[in-house]
Amino acid sequence: MKVTGINGLFFLLCAASCPQMARTQDRPFHPIASYRVVTLGMVDSMVVKNSLPLQSALLETEKAEGQLRQVRLYENPQVQFMHNVRNPNNKRWLDTGHDGETDVQVSQSIAIGGQHSNKVKQARADVKASQAGYWASRWEICHEVRQNFIDLYDVQQKEKVYELEIGSVERILKAFQKQMEKGNVSKMEAFRIQTMLSQLQAELSALRLQENDLQAQLHTAMNMQDCVPVIAHLDENELMGLATRMTLSLASVLGNPVSLSPFVDRNPSLQQVRFQQESARYQLKSEQAEALPHISVMGEYDKNGSIGHNFFAIGTTVTVPLWNRNQGNVRTAKASYRQAQMDREYKESALRRQILRDHQAVQTCMRTVEEQRKMLSQELEELLLAAESQFMKRNITLLEFVDLYGSYRDTRFQMLDTRVQLFKAVEDLREDLADGGE
Repeated sequence: MKVTGINGLFFLLCAASCPQMARTQDRPFHPIASYRVVTLGMVDSMVVKNSLPLQSALLETEKAEGQLRQVRLYENPQVQFMHNVRNPNNKRWLDTGHDGETDVQVSQSIAIGGQHSNKVKQARADVKASQAGYWASRWEICHEVRQNFIDLYDVQQKEKVYELEIGSVERILKAFQKQMEKGNVSKMEAFRIQTMLSQLQAELSALRLQENDLQAQLHTAMNMQDCVPVIAHLDENELMGLATRMTLSLASVLGNPVSLSPFVDRNPSLQQVRFQQESARYQLKSEQAEALPHISVMGEYDKNGSIGHNFFAIGTTVTVPLWNRNQGNVRTAKASYRQAQMDREYKESALRRQILRDHQAVQTCMRTVEEQRKMLSQELEELLLAAESQFMKRNITLLEFVDLYGSYRDTRFQMLDTRVQLFKAVEDLREDLADGGE
């Protein structure tokens, strides 16, 4: 009777630990009334459409374009009009007759030496920098959301493993309680199973709290107004193929800085820094142009001037740069330009090193995943078969079998963590290269 009861427990456990059940990853991780299945390819479109920080970054481009439009405009002419209040000759007020006095002066400032054109060129560079900044923000925000999405996938997959184990342990505990009533199982063994169940439930609860945080982050990042939970779906084969294509495309150019330049140049963060350097260069030219004289052309009409009626005159005003030659602003602009040069050089050098580092990380993770696919999966299957055979022969106890089952779970978690590291490394490399993965 005792043997029959334990054999029944074995078949319950074997059914719960069967790899075919562990592969059922397409079902929801917990029973919910409504959920939204989201793929990694849907994340970017949802972020671009709904993200408020990204929309704010787009407005920065509009501000820069408005500034460019304003800088293109020339200075308005100035008109000065004067008329006599009381004519001292004929004692008339506001005399508009032949002897009345009216004076009109018109002046127009004229830019020379690039005083206007350099400001326009600087504003154009600022527009390009803001546009590149928008794309840099877009890649950064999408990268962060995709990383959180991968974390959510990791947590949900681990929850499924815990749920399978909890269901198995609950069935074992129920069978143990029945056998304990018949005297075939000791109360201590049932208590150990109950303790194991409580521990698994506590670990599952901690995972679900972590999932709640990730769900909140995704809803905030994508500005999702509803509270429908997200079910993360990843096509592992597609991501593995993307990793292979990216590593192959970079393998032949990593040792050649010239060949790597096309991959580096398309990074929007580096483009933004380069346009900022261009803007600083035109700012320096503009400040140097401000050291030149400021010229205005003038015209005047005097109805009753000192030399006769209807006096017309033209002239010009010129500032003489005797003491103030804009030395301070020129020095500041030179320092800003040198600083922008250093920022560009540092960003380019750091980006090259980062591409190399992320490429090596992808290769390392791919080798680990491939080794696990070839060896570890088969070894796990052999572990379950060996456990089954040894348990049927009564060579191991039930607790030893549960330990082997726990080792199977831990190994599956390790394999999942390795895949998640690979997916994150691929996302890091995609951000470095501004590669859409298409």
